[in-house]
Amino acid sequence: MGGMFIVTERRISPYKLILISFSMLLILLIVLGIFIYSLEKNHLVEGAIVELFENDPKVQREMSGGEARASSKEFANEVIIFAKEILVYPFYMIGLAALLSLFGLFTIRINRFIAAIFLSFAGLLSLFTLLPPILLLFASNNLFKTASEN
Repeated sequence: MGGMFIVTERRISPYKLILISFSMLLILLIVLGIFIYSLEKNHLVEGAIVELFENDPKVQREMSGGEARASSKEFANEVIIFAKEILVYPFYMIGLAALLSLFGLFTIRINRFIAAIFLSFAGLLSLFTLLPPILLLFASNNLFKTASEN
């Protein structure tokens, strides 16, 4: 006894969920690609890193003692190169998730179970983006339910 039970009779079409999440992943992929490509040329990011480096108390102590090994520009360039190398992995994960969701969309009519597996993998790959995986996992859940009913 106790608690609340909510029943929803109307399901959102898996097609709509997949299209919404695919478009979100595609937009995120484009924005991330532009950000990665322009990271080395972006003077705002470099200026922010230089300012953080110069305002760090530990760095100020080392610079006043003559122990500083790197200038702020060198440090900023190293951080930007490192960030560019690291951001490539989420870029590829989002791209693969978008591709898998597209495969899932095209295989719904052929085999709902396989489409649900594609969508589940796409949801897992894009888990760090929050909203698209939720939509993809709801769509795959609906497809798993309808595949088991047939």
